[in-house]
Amino acid sequence: MWFRKGKKQKAEKPVGKKSVKRCPQCGSSDIIYENALVTGYKYHCKNCDYIGALVLEEDYDVDEILKEEEGKKPPT
Repeated sequence: MWFRKGKKQKAEKPVGKKSVKRCPQCGSSDIIYENALVTGYKYHCKNCDYIGALVLEEDYDVDEILKEEEGKKPPT
């Protein structure tokens, strides 16, 4: 048969890089894309009501963050 019986496979942790868009005025990541056909990209910050084309995009590595969090856990 093409499948194994018995052991269930563990879910894999997220790997790779992720990016987050941030508001240039308040730094919030609660930002949405507004449909702007003629004017190009427009973003709207729900926190400070910023509307504009400029947003900050922050890249981070998921693996590094998980390793840091594992190291910060208090001993039990």
